[in-house]
Amino acid sequence: MPRIFDLGKYHEKLTDVHLIIGEGLCSNIYVIGREEACVVDPGVGNYANPVWPQLEEIGVTPDRLRSVIITHAHHDHAMGAFLILQKADPKIFVHTLDTMYIAARFGPNLVKVEEGNVIETERWPLDVIWTPGHTEGGMCLYNPEDKILISGDTVFADAKYGTWYGESGSLDAMVESLRKLTMLDVDFILPGHGAPVFEGSNENIRTAYDKASSRI
Repeated sequence: MPRIFDLGKYHEKLTDVHLIIGEGLCSNIYVIGREEACVVDPGVGNYANPVWPQLEEIGVTPDRLRSVIITHAHHDHAMGAFLILQKADPKIFVHTLDTMYIAARFGPNLVKVEEGNVIETERWPLDVIWTPGHTEGGMCLYNPEDKILISGDTVFADAKYGTWYGESGSLDAMVESLRKLTMLDVDFILPGHGAPVFEGSNENIRTAYDKASSRI
């Protein structure tokens, strides 16, 4: 079964943020807040990753789920949104360039976003940063005050970075996206897969950028 971690136990700036680690090919699922909750990347949404039991264990009931943010439209990150829509009626935020894959299926719940938009959550506002490379419409989410980066499949722990050889991927775009992230001041990286980064986040991003750049 998916495991739940209270990230507030690791640092006070992550209070009321939970990480659900899924089973198999499933993204990390981040839950921000409880009263007006936001889910970032609801996972693959299959039998092994049912989403709602974990949300309810955290204390998020359907009437308290206000928004879903999808960092990119790959099935392991996005398909859990359809399980959420069976019980709740949240806004679903997706970058405009990735909506072509799933827009029609979200109907009036869909909110298209672009670089420079800000998505409000119960915990903090999140700046939308367009980071193509893994997909054309991939995006990261950044809170400059607490220096938190939700990085999707752009950058991970151990200076790893996202693959670029999918349908709308691009190595050149990935390198440019990583360069963009080096311009931020980041204390915490909450990636789409694997462990969060609680120390050395700026160095982690810089090293990932250097490694990706060397491939061009």
